[in-house]
Amino acid sequence: MKFETYLADPVIEQIKTGLEPLAFEDETYVARRDGQRPASVLMPLIPRSDEWHVLFTRRPLHMNNHAGQISFPGGRTEIGETPLDGALRETHEEVGIEADRIFPIGRLPSFNAVSQFRVTPYVGIVDPTVQIIPEPEEVDEAFELPFTFFMNPDNHIERRIEYNGEEHVLYDMPWPRHDEITHNVWGMTAMMMYRLYQRAFS
Repeated sequence: MKFETYLADPVIEQIKTGLEPLAFEDETYVARRDGQRPASVLMPLIPRSDEWHVLFTRRPLHMNNHAGQISFPGGRTEIGETPLDGALRETHEEVGIEADRIFPIGRLPSFNAVSQFRVTPYVGIVDPTVQIIPEPEEVDEAFELPFTFFMNPDNHIERRIEYNGEEHVLYDMPWPRHDEITHNVWGMTAMMMYRLYQRAFS
């Protein structure tokens, strides 16, 4: 698979303006230094015939943490691996996409989760011919939605919550917007999409 053919795509060029280099900082060291647990996710972009799509997963209801939530493939960074290694490993474990079918193009700044994880999001192009095979113990559903939907501010529904005595702004991104909602992207997953929008498309 020659990913270079996609790097000149105007959408990818615009996305890259909002990303940091892959080796910008050792987030594993930073997280452990600050008493956090390092983790990482992959924000998978798949070129389809009509437009770019984003691959999401839905966590099974039997899981202890974030059951039923929509997320990106990813998880805890193991000892001895980089956050990027962890994101690629977890993507293979969760949806069956091997690392050589993914071309990482950059990363977003890390997020501090309330669960004490420091999560580093990586953006990567996925070979469109790959077969996506969800691991049922970790993924209830794997699905794609149009990337442009998430870069349209009309689809960002702001809500405010109070946590530890402070007000925080969050976003919901329900799909489809005006008909029956089948997938509501919210929480940290929505914040990652919103940060990408802010840095590259706002």
